[in-house]
Amino acid sequence: MGVSMKGLNIFKHAITITLCFLMIVITSLKHLWSVFIPFVESEFLVGRSVSVLPFSLLNIANIIGFLSTNYLKVALGIRKLLTLTGILMTLGLLLAALSPNIALLIISYAFIYGLGNSFAYVIAVSLSVKQFSQKKGVGIVTGVIVSAYSLGILVLSPLTTYLIQYFSNWRIPLVIYSICAATVMSFSTALLSESSETPISISSGFLEILKSKEYVLIALVLFLTTLFDGLIAGNLIPLIREITGVDPMMASIIMSIYSLTAIISRIAIGAISEYLGIARTLIVIYSLVLINALLFRFYVTIPLITIGVSFSAILFSANVTLAPLIAAQVWGKERLEAAYSLLLTALVCGVLVGPLIGGISRDLTGSYYPGIYIATVLLLLGIVILSRVTKYIQRRR
Repeated sequence: MGVSMKGLNIFKHAITITLCFLMIVITSLKHLWSVFIPFVESEFLVGRSVSVLPFSLLNIANIIGFLSTNYLKVALGIRKLLTLTGILMTLGLLLAALSPNIALLIISYAFIYGLGNSFAYVIAVSLSVKQFSQKKGVGIVTGVIVSAYSLGILVLSPLTTYLIQYFSNWRIPLVIYSICAATVMSFSTALLSESSETPISISSGFLEILKSKEYVLIALVLFLTTLFDGLIAGNLIPLIREITGVDPMMASIIMSIYSLTAIISRIAIGAISEYLGIARTLIVIYSLVLINALLFRFYVTIPLITIGVSFSAILFSANVTLAPLIAAQVWGKERLEAAYSLLLTALVCGVLVGPLIGGISRDLTGSYYPGIYIATVLLLLGIVILSRVTKYIQRRR
């Protein structure tokens, strides 16, 4: 009897990891928009400032979605929220594929799919952490789950390009992905569940966390440190070409190495946190990235710039992997979605602001280096604040 129950639990955990992993892969479709841009511009006769709006506005929808996930989970329950998430992602992708004009395309992709994208990401990571929170290996599991996002980008980006060329139609991949989203979310709705918990009201959950000193300091750490990777990743191709003078193909290869580093490092960081703890892991990685940032001015060859941007990928991997573990450890499983959603919002803000620092630096000075110096100083400030929050991160519930 004990053996059969143990086998059942292993099977249940395997199903949870698999479905949560696939949900994160579906959310990675967000970062495929750049593949569609030339075709959208050609068909709708719009410029770059309009064609990038679906991606830009999706980031705003992400923030709205992150901040409302906990409310909807409390109000609807996990099963109904999963159903709503599946409907939004499937409908958003399908309507985007069928859009007769740019306005409907923006609404469908940025807001309908974008909100479902937000819910799916928070639910998938939170369920994974909850399933393994009392078990050894929760860091590794979290790393595997969040690595699905980078893996999705790495695999689906060339696949999307191939599908567009094969069908001579940019809309068909969106239809295919909408079917994939419907399939994954149908199985997730039917099979995923979480243990019953004492309901946490919105005021005692979301708002209490938002007002807490712990949240303010931890969110500042994540925001300030994410700025450096946001600057590098948001300007990756032009930055590499400007510094090293390489051709677009080589710059793309370095970008692929960046993505591969993100996949591997997320799993590795989760494993390392099992032994060093969250706080020590962050201190070690932030320190290494700070040294990398200070040396960035000297990265003028292909091998050195590859090392430089790879450390940037490791920085963001640390933040995105350890954020849900921090949320669970500081605020407990009952408030995990609320706390994690708020920490994700801080990360997204860093991802949005970082590229702006780089872009403004390039426009005003003709170089990315002043922006890199500013991001380095803010990274150092984040490390200083981290020393103030170590006691919160190390505290056990």
